[in-house]
Amino acid sequence: MSDRVLVICLDGATFALLDPWIASGRLPNLRRLADEGVRGELASVVPPITAPAWSSFMTGKNPGKHGVFHFVNRGDETDRATFVDSRSRSGKVLWHLLGEAGKKVLVLNVPTTYPPEEVNGALISDFLTPPGKRDFTYPASLADELEEAFGKYPLHLKTLMFSPGLSVPNARRLMSELRHEAEVKFDAAHYLLDRHRADFCILHILGTDRVQHELWRLFDSQDPGKDAKLARHCAEEVVEYFAQLDAEIGRLCDRFDGDTTTFVISDHGFGPIRKVIDLNVWLLEQGYIRTRTDFRSRLKSALWRCGLTKEFFVRLALRSFFKYGAGLAAKIPDESIFKSMLFLAKRGDGGQLLFSFDDVDWSRTKAYAPVGMGAININLHGREPEGSVDPGGEYQALKEEITGKLRDLKDPDTGERIDADVHLREEVYHGPFLDRAPDVLFLPNASGLFAGSMTGFFSNRWIFQNAAWPGHHRMEGILLAKGKRFRQGDQIEGAALIDLAPTILHLLGNSVPTDMDGRVLTDLFEKDFLEQHPVEFRSPDEETAASPAAPGDGDEEEDVVKRLKDLGYLL
Repeated sequence: MSDRVLVICLDGATFALLDPWIASGRLPNLRRLADEGVRGELASVVPPITAPAWSSFMTGKNPGKHGVFHFVNRGDETDRATFVDSRSRSGKVLWHLLGEAGKKVLVLNVPTTYPPEEVNGALISDFLTPPGKRDFTYPASLADELEEAFGKYPLHLKTLMFSPGLSVPNARRLMSELRHEAEVKFDAAHYLLDRHRADFCILHILGTDRVQHELWRLFDSQDPGKDAKLARHCAEEVVEYFAQLDAEIGRLCDRFDGDTTTFVISDHGFGPIRKVIDLNVWLLEQGYIRTRTDFRSRLKSALWRCGLTKEFFVRLALRSFFKYGAGLAAKIPDESIFKSMLFLAKRGDGGQLLFSFDDVDWSRTKAYAPVGMGAININLHGREPEGSVDPGGEYQALKEEITGKLRDLKDPDTGERIDADVHLREEVYHGPFLDRAPDVLFLPNASGLFAGSMTGFFSNRWIFQNAAWPGHHRMEGILLAKGKRFRQGDQIEGAALIDLAPTILHLLGNSVPTDMDGRVLTDLFEKDFLEQHPVEFRSPDEETAASPAAPGDGDEEEDVVKRLKDLGYLL
């Protein structure tokens, strides 16, 4: 079996960007992994969002079994939102199973590992650590040790730009921050490997996700909004950043011997976003959301239809900021001016005149879109605080009606049907947490559209030109795998993110729990090895399901929204 396993996670990496740079010789270490190992696309989870994707990777299970569906969850006994963390996830994860088998592990920055749990080795948690928290390592003393060696550890990225802010100075500022993150995280990995002979080491890099969200436009020849000046000055900096990561990957691989198996993976892919679909506006137009009839709500609705929307204030504030304030903000710590401008944009006139969920008549509302990618919930009686749809036949019929309309949805600007994946939750999830899943999922990402909710009613149109990130997630991540048990210079098809936990368990000589949804990727292996080492299974350990947030234990709504906005997932 493999003596050791190294996993390098480039969040959101896609062959669409990497392959031309690999072919041109700019990424020689990734090229070597492909030439001497196996490569292929790695299917994400539905939806392809960081929190459920990495939770599925580490458990080998679909979200219906581990309970994480987005960055925000709602428990069974409360309607209060909770921001997901390691306590939101049910079941044992890969490194716990390895630790129980006596394997030493290093777990570095993998999302949804805060607060850190005890491991047989060391753990540094991730960018979902609440800002200001010092309890982000196991053992706890490791945080001070790391910062004594490397300065402040880069858990969080500060630079946010959005489409109106794609200026050369801001792009360079972002790239400088991403280069620093990569340098410190790889150096910290070497530092810990000098002190631990880890049988399993996993390192996550966030910057690859952020650079594509912010700067995808630099490499998108079909984007009508592409800035030639920005591309001329900054595209090479992005390539140099990926070349830096490639060199760091080579340096890290070089310290392991030939009995080590190496994986380079991503949790999802990336692609351009041309337009945004506000599902709540669509549901309102279709009559599934009904509004209050009092004078105040009718006035706010009328103003909203006339253009007094969150979209208007966001565009206005961002344009003003990047025209007059960007240079000043670069000199001020923590981008306080930028955050103040965004706060004003998000709040508008303090929220008093902006049409919002406060104006919804929930007793007559049939469906709504919570915060999330492509998620729609039925306002189900007995589950929702003011549910209006009866369980059983009415519930099932309404789900089928909505999915039918979404499958036939057309872009009003072109008249063409929107090509999207539309799922009922039972089609993609199963397990004890199925009831926490959205009822319907609508994912037009592959068509260059992002569908979701940005709280309330962001625009007064259900489809509009993208005002934020030019790039967003796709289902197809990357898989590069090299080891003496693997085939060489070959391709793999049909691999999925949830397959990696059982595959790594098998590589390290462990049996695979039968409750994992993923499979051992036998197509990676040489035939002789599989014949000599058939996959072994075992019954799963008795597990205690993650407890839902108790009443009163949910995060305050403002805290949840603020954290999502800080991450760039809400405007």
